[in-house]
Amino acid sequence: MHYFKIIFFAAFFTLASCGKSPLFNKLEKTKEIAGSILLEEQLPGAENSFSLKWNVPPSLSELGIFEITLNSPLKTTQTLNAYIWMPDMGHGSSPIVITPLSSVSYEFSELAFIMPGLWVLHIEVLENNQVISSWQKSIVL
Repeated sequence: MHYFKIIFFAAFFTLASCGKSPLFNKLEKTKEIAGSILLEEQLPGAENSFSLKWNVPPSLSELGIFEITLNSPLKTTQTLNAYIWMPDMGHGSSPIVITPLSSVSYEFSELAFIMPGLWVLHIEVLENNQVISSWQKSIVL
C-alpha cells in the first residue's frame, strides 16, 4: 500500500508539472496590433516608410486583409514578402496573398489566424531574393 501512494503522488506531480505555468507565461504586448487601425512605420535599413491599414482586422473567425502604402515605389529589383508566425507554437499559417494595387500600394490577404494566442506579422523587403529590410508587430488573439 505504501508503494501505491508513492507511485500515485509521483505520477500526479509529474503530470501536473507538464507545460508552462500560466502564471509565468506572460506575453509582451508592447507592439500589439488590435482592431482596424492605421500604422505609420519605417522599414528598418531601408529608405522607405509605409502606412498599414487593416481592411479586415485579425480575427479567428475570418481571414484578415490589410493594405500597405509606401511613401515611394520599390526599386525594380525589390519585392515585398509577408508571413505570420506563432512563436509559442513554432509554426505559421497558410501563405499570404500579396496583390499590387498601384506602384506604392499593396493588398495582403488570406491571413489565417488559426488559433488564439500570440502571432507575429512579418513584412520583408527583398532585393534579388535577399531580405534587405524587415518589420514585425505582435498580434494577440
